[in-house]
Amino acid sequence: MSESATAGKRLEKFPAFDGFRGIGVVVVIFSHCPQVLESSIYNAIWHLNQLSRVGYIALDIFFVMSGFFITRLLLRERAKTGRISFKDFYIRRALRIFPVYYLTVIACLFLFTFSTADTISLLSYTFNFYHPLHPVPNPLEHTWSLSVEEQFYFFWPLLILLVAPRWLNRVTGVVVPLLAIASGLVMAVIFIGHDPREAGDVVYMSLFTRMLSLSLGGWLALREFENRPLRGWRCLALFLGALLILTLDRMGRNYGIITSQPVYWTIALIAYAMVSVSFVATMVFDRGVLKRVMTVILSVPLLRGLGQMSYAMYVFHLPVLFYLGINDAALGGAKVPILQVAIVFAVTIGLSILSYYLLETPMAKLKENFGKVRLSEPTGTNAVPEGGVLAGFAQVAFMSPEDKQAKDGPRRQTTIWPGVRRDQAK
Repeated sequence: MSESATAGKRLEKFPAFDGFRGIGVVVVIFSHCPQVLESSIYNAIWHLNQLSRVGYIALDIFFVMSGFFITRLLLRERAKTGRISFKDFYIRRALRIFPVYYLTVIACLFLFTFSTADTISLLSYTFNFYHPLHPVPNPLEHTWSLSVEEQFYFFWPLLILLVAPRWLNRVTGVVVPLLAIASGLVMAVIFIGHDPREAGDVVYMSLFTRMLSLSLGGWLALREFENRPLRGWRCLALFLGALLILTLDRMGRNYGIITSQPVYWTIALIAYAMVSVSFVATMVFDRGVLKRVMTVILSVPLLRGLGQMSYAMYVFHLPVLFYLGINDAALGGAKVPILQVAIVFAVTIGLSILSYYLLETPMAKLKENFGKVRLSEPTGTNAVPEGGVLAGFAQVAFMSPEDKQAKDGPRRQTTIWPGVRRDQAK
């Protein structure tokens, strides 16, 4: 493949990521739901979910995915045009994020009581800095992660534009992640003597520490752009290393070795990022059975449908829990009838369907006026298997290595994107 091919080739879709978004948002909602009266199986799964921190890891994977998908668009635009249209970028992001978010904030202002400071921080996307130090139960307390995303969008395009191509790999893969880890340790020193839980939340919700995962997502996009896959034993090593770090971190806290909550969360975020990078890299680069099995599972239409509504589901679910009075602060650990949990999911999904068709789809069409990105249909291991889940598993089990290679196409040669000529980029 020529040096111009990377910029000239359309970005390929990854349908399986929609399926992950569907699973991820359900896990996060489930993490915020209470235990129930009637089902010991439900409660056992609930306890396992809380103990394993699956919801925390799912959220971190969302950050890596965000860094990956945003950066691959920015890299392509820079390679094609030599610049990045900040106007188009910010308008596209605003049309995607603002309508659902601000509609929910305005609705909650009528339904619940907020302090002036709460309202200002929510409207200005600075809630992630305000809420940890003012931890009052809030129906929009989960939107700290959206504040992190918006702050990331604010400066990341400028970084991608200004950093020389030959330095981007080191900046996104080494410099920014190390600075993110250092920021967590600096905050641990700053908040010595502060309330431990609040200090830990400052680290957990900070843009500075979350840049670890966001930047590594961008680093994966750069590796995809330059055709330098990260897969195989390296992904496995990341995953196993993360499990070891999480185990030692938890044991260190339980045995009183790690007494600082900011230090505990800094270490945990490192492990979460390792798991997230391993997962996203496997979904992007892997060509083996593991990727094919994951694609079959995550390409189930129901999961992909939930994934397409995942943003609205995430935004809506906690206000629904608060409105019905079954949020954790209201219950204080009490159990509720399982029907109430079912109502939470039903109302959340119902509102999300309305949002998808009445708000998000029209906004998506409007986005096309500001730098429409054309994606190619998925091929090889990224393709949605035809014939459903059973046919997909059969394909994984019985396809020969030669068939797999033919289906995936010829292996691409390494390309160096600084050498792309703009006139050859389509």
